Amino acid sequence: MTITRRDLLRTAALTTASGLLAACGSGAGQEAAVPADGVPRGKISVWLHQTKAYDAVFTPLLHSYMQEFGGVDITPLYVPVDKLDAKLLTAFAGNVPPDLFKIGGWTIPGHARKGRLAPIIPKAMGVADQKALVQGYDEHAINSLSYDGRLYGVPIDYTICFLYYRRDRFAEAGLDPDKPPTTWEEVAEYSKRLTSADGKKVGLQWILGNPQWTLMQLLALVKGKGGGILSADAAKATLATDAGVEALRYYGSLGNAKLSNPLSGFGLFATGESAMVVSGLFAMDLFPTLNKKLTFGQVFDIAPLPRWDAGPPVAPAYTWGWAVAAQSKLQYTAWHFVDYLQREDVAARQLKDASLLTPVKGWEKLPGADQKALDIMAASAPHADFGPQTPVWNEMAKALTDAADSVAFGKRTPEQAAADFDQAMRIAL
Repeated sequence: MTITRRDLLRTAALTTASGLLAACGSGAGQEAAVPADGVPRGKISVWLHQTKAYDAVFTPLLHSYMQEFGGVDITPLYVPVDKLDAKLLTAFAGNVPPDLFKIGGWTIPGHARKGRLAPIIPKAMGVADQKALVQGYDEHAINSLSYDGRLYGVPIDYTICFLYYRRDRFAEAGLDPDKPPTTWEEVAEYSKRLTSADGKKVGLQWILGNPQWTLMQLLALVKGKGGGILSADAAKATLATDAGVEALRYYGSLGNAKLSNPLSGFGLFATGESAMVVSGLFAMDLFPTLNKKLTFGQVFDIAPLPRWDAGPPVAPAYTWGWAVAAQSKLQYTAWHFVDYLQREDVAARQLKDASLLTPVKGWEKLPGADQKALDIMAASAPHADFGPQTPVWNEMAKALTDAADSVAFGKRTPEQAAADFDQAMRIAL
């Protein structure tokens, strides 16, 4: 008989959990939301960003769930990934949020502090309490979807950053494609050899103008130098330090900010204008769709994210999650549907078909993905860093992007940019 995740979690609920996220008891509102018969019903709306690859996984699940639970009707809305956060903010401001939606874990503290999110309902997900639910996932990934000790999301798309590199560009420059750089110092040296005289081809190109990716890129550089973007308690900005300034100087020294592509660094890597880029697991599927000639292991490859020479390893990470609106009158049904989407067979299928990793316990052995990618993530997991968890994440990430881009375009010195960021965060915090 096959043992499912739900079976394991029901067993876990009867055992003593240790070292996990502290559980908060279900409030009266949650208990009232649980049907006496435990059967989901009603019409719920779902917002998510989607790709053609993920559609092949999600759409059949949506229909099979509605067929199995005939009292439920689900209406999906697919929103471009770069517009989803803004659309959710508008919906919350107008008091018309969807019942269920995908959300970046980095935005959870801000939404939760304003009372927009409903905590998970463990019973809807087949477990007794929050501790039992947490036991079924990678601890760091699921804890990144919490605020003040309460869990507001379930992870659906987890990644730890890789260094992507073009094997063909390396070979052209006389670099061994089987020996990618392991330190940021080596990245700089490789980039010199990979940059053309006219600057139209470069080594490493940063993903500019994107708050989420700016944060992850600088997180590796600043933390690797022993510094931080915010203090440990996230109470003040700490970029205007030796570590922060050195990281910004390095950031501005690589790539060519004047190179243009609608998809920024992703697109430049696909065309071969850049030979290296920092990206996540999803790009294993993205790059071949942007350029059919990009065969993994032949034309492009991946390596662990570099570290500073003699510095600590830092592995920037993030996860998207499923979350439910506090205003929803069908929270139980929404979480019940989420549980349906989180099965092990579904996790394996979406990993194989869409390069999206659901960090269920034991994700390192899920079939379907390139084993090299999973091995690198597994080795990097102890050093995973999700960045500062703060209710003013949007303000922080925008200010950081302004600072980093201004250095990359030569508009401000690293010292000026770091000081401006700290000043902006003094106001925001």
